[in-house]
Amino acid sequence: MTLHALPPEPLEGVTGVALAGGRASRMGHDKAALLLNGRPLVARVVERLRLALANIIVIGPHSLAALQPGAPVIPDARPGLGPLGGLATALDVTDTEWLFLVACDMPFIQPALVRHMASLALATPDAEAVALRAPGGLEPLHAAYRHDIAPHVARALASPRPSMRGLLESLRVLEVAPADVASLDPGNLSTFNANTPDDWSRALLLAAKEAGEDHS
Repeated sequence: MTLHALPPEPLEGVTGVALAGGRASRMGHDKAALLLNGRPLVARVVERLRLALANIIVIGPHSLAALQPGAPVIPDARPGLGPLGGLATALDVTDTEWLFLVACDMPFIQPALVRHMASLALATPDAEAVALRAPGGLEPLHAAYRHDIAPHVARALASPRPSMRGLLESLRVLEVAPADVASLDPGNLSTFNANTPDDWSRALLLAAKEAGEDHS
């Protein structure tokens, strides 16, 4: 596993949450079980999160436990409500001050960047989220959320058009400096989503290159 600036001991105080309950309508089949370099996608995401954070959970169906025995699998208590419902479930079942939320279709998460963002969260008591600025706006599915935002999540879920981006707009967000992102994720792949068959084809090529570097 070739990773940039591999972080030291995993950080306490922030729970990593991998969301794996989506319907994968654009991919056409369950993404969590897809194999990348011989590992199920959800297991790969959990392994990378664990390099940055000491505590990891997966929000998704119980069947995922067989794919990655390394983290507890919690069924989504609000199925059909997307990532917002998964975040609400994670808030229900965790007690750390912060959560770090990612999607299970992000195979190239950089532990150094995750740890940096989690450290910023712990050091910034007036922030309610820590996020990256992507071309389309703040990235909600590679972000830290303070545990006490549960009322904001409930309001977002009750809104006519609930969305993670809408939630972020209601929070006090600390944006990660672009220079830090470029340093810790030089390939700009930590937020890469394998949403579609074309995305998956790219992921396979990137993973093959990664495997070649590991054995060179």
